[in-house]
Amino acid sequence: MRTTIIIIFGVLISISSYSQKAAYIPLYLQDPNNVDGAQFSWNKTAQSDNFIIIWGNTVGTDPASYPDPDLSFNPVAILDTLEIIYQQFKSLGFVDDTIGTNLNKYKIPVVIYNTWGLNGAMGYANGGDADGVIGAFWVHPIAMHTGHVAAHELTHSLQAQSVIDYRQTHGLGPVWNNAGIFWETHGNFMRNLLYPTDVTAWGMDQYHIETWGDWKNTYENYELLIAIMESNGINMVNRLWRESFSNEYPLQAYKRLAAYNQQEFNDQMYTYVRRMATFDFNYKNIADYFRQYRKDDLVNYLPSLQSCYTLLQQDSLKARHYTVPVYLAPEEYAYNIIPIYPDTDSCSVIIKFIGHKETNMHAGWQYGFVTAFADGKLSRYSDTYDKESLEIAFSLQADETNMYLVVMGAPEDKITTNTTNDTWKGYPKHFRYPYDLSIMGGVPEGYQTPSSFRSQLKNNGHLHINGGGWIQNSATVSSSVYVGDHAMVLGSSVLSGNVSIENHSLVKNTKISGNVKILDNAFVIGGTYSGNAIIRGQAYAENNTVSENAIIGMRARVSNYKLFGNIEVGGDVIVYNEMGSCNNGVYYRMTNYYQDNLLECDGRTANHPDNLDVNNLIRVC
Repeated sequence: MRTTIIIIFGVLISISSYSQKAAYIPLYLQDPNNVDGAQFSWNKTAQSDNFIIIWGNTVGTDPASYPDPDLSFNPVAILDTLEIIYQQFKSLGFVDDTIGTNLNKYKIPVVIYNTWGLNGAMGYANGGDADGVIGAFWVHPIAMHTGHVAAHELTHSLQAQSVIDYRQTHGLGPVWNNAGIFWETHGNFMRNLLYPTDVTAWGMDQYHIETWGDWKNTYENYELLIAIMESNGINMVNRLWRESFSNEYPLQAYKRLAAYNQQEFNDQMYTYVRRMATFDFNYKNIADYFRQYRKDDLVNYLPSLQSCYTLLQQDSLKARHYTVPVYLAPEEYAYNIIPIYPDTDSCSVIIKFIGHKETNMHAGWQYGFVTAFADGKLSRYSDTYDKESLEIAFSLQADETNMYLVVMGAPEDKITTNTTNDTWKGYPKHFRYPYDLSIMGGVPEGYQTPSSFRSQLKNNGHLHINGGGWIQNSATVSSSVYVGDHAMVLGSSVLSGNVSIENHSLVKNTKISGNVKILDNAFVIGGTYSGNAIIRGQAYAENNTVSENAIIGMRARVSNYKLFGNIEVGGDVIVYNEMGSCNNGVYYRMTNYYQDNLLECDGRTANHPDNLDVNNLIRVC
């Protein structure tokens, strides 16, 4: 087909006979001094109504015939897939190519990575815009074998298009200055609407106690958007991109656009939160995929096993009185899911809820029961409660097998996460909403019989002589080691000396000696632990060397690190540097997850400004 090339205002475009849109070529590819630009030629492009694919010299003019299967690709097949995704997104209202928009004028460039030689552009997949003119994305050929990656990256392209075609023209400027993770959240959400088998459960199962949109959960917190779509319609999600203010947090934009007052917004958010006990979503059977992923994760993915359900601490002085550990208390619009196991002779489960208003000026709660059938599907919701102190009751019906108490942090006055208190500031600077429970007629997760607790992992093992905990036969545990009746030792672990594995903790493939204590719901996977080290709280420690008096606690996640001396790592710290080593200081603030930062190792104390908690101590009831 003959193509005419026209240069207008420095922009290279192609007008073809089969489409009214022009093919926009990014400026860097028009630059002959650029490694990639020097390779641009029209015979290494392919076009459809809405897209132009551009590649480099490596795969030649017939990339489908290139011998390397990782780099070969069929441009026509890719264009067909892209057009299908484009039309589906258009039916969902996220594509606006009406007259007057740049998307109406230009085709979306899709640049193929790793086809430009050793010094050319390389990568896997990312999306954005080309020169502020048109959305675009860059992708490796191997990522285009299906439409799954394309759907995510096209979403990024269209997000950028929203800035170009709507936000700039309405004076709104950039989007989500304070919450860049929402780009990825929405990218996976849109992909999953087309490919619901791509959903996962681990993101929210691992990070559900943290403020929605926390940077640690960048891609996998899209369930809220599904709930918004099912409650308010897909256009509300689209409006978040087109009508939000650049300084707004996503939840603030949702509240404003839906015209909710604070109480109404809390009510609406709880209708989302309680869905998470059973993944009560209706779109394209997506709930079935969520439930299956959770079921598999609770066997195969230890971080989800540790965090999915909140384990309370039992009061040693009061029967059936439990407290949510302060480090597990939900942050705003975050939540705890607590399975409840009714006593065999009880008619109903009765819970006295007491919230700790003294913790901060915003503290409020919403809570209620959820029941499910044996297959995990929702059966019923109870009423929703929001009193600081209240006694509530619920009972299982004959055809129901599962009961959950779901508690959400519900600020009474305002959304506190904003441009000055954002998700980067970490655990000490996030408001939390602690509470305690008196439970009659049942017990919460972790207090059922030891044989029933995490029973899916108990195979090929035995009970330890000292404490009655579960020991997999592949592990070696000395009789001097204490393993509590709800604790577990798995894999190739070797435990000796005066080691104590207590409460609900789990150890796998780890060498532990000396006087080490593994407490609460801490998980220790791989590595070597000795001396008087303590791993406690809901810490997750993987492949570390920990000795002397080092402590890992709260909900810190530490991998591939050497900790010794008197160091304490807690809060929501994440460290994973393969060369990390530190022997002093107290650290509660999250390190910069994307920059692989080391601990400061500067001897700071718990009173360091980064460690000071915005929450007050709670009263013991």
